[in-house]
Formats: sequence, structure tokens, C-alpha cells
Amino acid sequence: MKLQDNEIAIVWSAEDVKQECEWLTDEQALDVLYAIEHRHDACIGINWEVIHYTAQYLYPEPEKETSNDNT
Repeated sequence: MKLQDNEIAIVWSAEDVKQECEWLTDEQALDVLYAIEHRHDACIGINWEVIHYTAQYLYPEPEKETSNDNT
């Protein structure tokens, strides 16, 4: 895509998504980007919160195991 002089573009990558949502695989991060691209609200835009909540919706973060040491 070639931009015109009167246009701008903001680029988000799968690495950006994985930075925010470390539990995702590369493929899942791409799925999150595609979902955001096709469903985003232009009034809100794309931001870290949108990325995080979209990822949580598509691929919920696994529960972290907590140590229950009763000693």
C-alpha cells in the first residue's frame, strides 16, 4: 500500500500483540490483529486495551497456578 502525501497509517504487528498478551502464539496474535482490523470501532481506534480485550475474548489467558503451601 502506497500512501499519498495527505495520508497517514499506523502499523500494528503480531509482535506488538504478543508484547501485550504474552500467552499468545504467533498464529493467535495474527488472528487478534485480523479480528481487530475487521471489527474495530473507528471512534475508539486501536490501542493496547483493544488489543488486550480482543485477545482475551478470542484466546483467554490461562489461569496462573498459585502455590498453596500450607506449612
